[in-house]
Amino acid sequence: MTTKFSLVIYIALLGIFYSCKKENDIERLQADFVAESEVVRVGEPVTFSDISTGKITKWNWKFEGGNIEESVLSSPTVVFEQPGNYEVSLEISDGRGTSLLTKEIAVGYNSIEALFEADQTIIIQGDEVSFTDLSVGLIENWKWEFTSAEGVVMTSTEQHPKLHFNEIGIYQAKLTVTNPDFSDVEIKENFIEVLDASNLSVDFTSSATGTYEGQSITFTASSVGSVNNWLWEFEGGSPATSTDENPTVTYSRPGRYKVKLSGTNIAVTKEKVREGYISVVPGDQLAAYFPFGGNLNDVGPHKFVPTVKGTVTSAGIDRKTYENNAAVFNGSSGLVVADHAAMNFGTNDYSVSVWVKTTLTRRMMIWQESGDQGSGDNQTWLRLGANTTSQLVGFATEDSDGGSFLGMSEAEKGKLYDNVWHHVVATRSGLKTTVYIDGVKAKEVTSTKGIKNVSNGGDFKIGMQRGATSDSNYFDGMLDDLVIYNKALTAAEVAALYNF
Repeated sequence: MTTKFSLVIYIALLGIFYSCKKENDIERLQADFVAESEVVRVGEPVTFSDISTGKITKWNWKFEGGNIEESVLSSPTVVFEQPGNYEVSLEISDGRGTSLLTKEIAVGYNSIEALFEADQTIIIQGDEVSFTDLSVGLIENWKWEFTSAEGVVMTSTEQHPKLHFNEIGIYQAKLTVTNPDFSDVEIKENFIEVLDASNLSVDFTSSATGTYEGQSITFTASSVGSVNNWLWEFEGGSPATSTDENPTVTYSRPGRYKVKLSGTNIAVTKEKVREGYISVVPGDQLAAYFPFGGNLNDVGPHKFVPTVKGTVTSAGIDRKTYENNAAVFNGSSGLVVADHAAMNFGTNDYSVSVWVKTTLTRRMMIWQESGDQGSGDNQTWLRLGANTTSQLVGFATEDSDGGSFLGMSEAEKGKLYDNVWHHVVATRSGLKTTVYIDGVKAKEVTSTKGIKNVSNGGDFKIGMQRGATSDSNYFDGMLDDLVIYNKALTAAEVAALYNF
């Protein structure tokens, strides 16, 4: 055998070898795949993983019933949206050939959770309630049951039923949801309360019970039972009437005004009337107004928010017998209003008006401006009970050059410890200081030491006295409608405040 012939034979055998090897490689390209979960459920993502053999360069998946129809990823994730049997196929390629495998995948129902809500839960007899199914999962059947304590039962198989409750009572609500594989129940005890249409009461609250002329107050209606229509009547207000549930009203004139609210349903109309509920003080040179209705804050132009020392509440019953409408002081507490130009009276005229109710005769401060350094400091104050004879009420103006003091006996109408509401106004006009009791001038004195400079950097105190070393002379009782003006009120203006 020649060398040339041997080479030809070798090349031929080598070609046969590589040809057989290529054929064997193609045979080893075999499509196969698995799902990550043996149980595939609706709505739950499932990842399919390629476990094919061969040198794969391309994947082509097809998913019947899936949220994606095709994928070229090696391990795609699919969500099946309906239960059933679906074909999943994988075709793989190595660039020379392909392999295809199709499997049938069973998709079952998922677990479910019963949830629901209602558009209202307290209704009038005969009203309709809309129920909304909020259940989670693929649900095929709904069963609603509403059972009263008296044994009345109402049912529905709708997903979102609307039902009229014609029998008075308190109802349990029960929702059962099912699919072929799962079920769940939610029960809400005492969920629907059906009231007698004639059993209706209405009430209201307000953002404040006092303001000054030109300002507004917002009112909020409330009721026990269903109200179809509201009608407000605002004495002295604008608008004078309103059908809004929560109207805002402007008061342009000083006075004390009635508020009336009527609520109507299919059976009855009920009313709530509060006589003299809103107090509107004059706004001319107003520094602050603390009506103490529902809170302790100022509603005047500066909106002061006092710091509470100890415990002071607005839970008192005012002179119109309205609850939560007067400040209550316990004999160891007070309010502090931070120093402000509006209450730095200096040598100017001013007035402080307040309603007072107490049973005690001991020394108690109603209010104090400045005076933190004690005697001889710039200050002015109104005090009760320094003694039981000539100083049942005391009104002072003082500075480093001495003071001017007005003391009142019982004969001068200074007796205020009778557990009755009394209106006390202290004014300064130049050299004159005056105290009015219950709308009438009770006593007036003229300073013999000039006009006192009554203010410095000290705070304004309510219901307490601040001295050089400690606080003292705490008020014990109730205060209401404390109003401060940067002018001396006239007798007519004082009488008007008293008659509010």
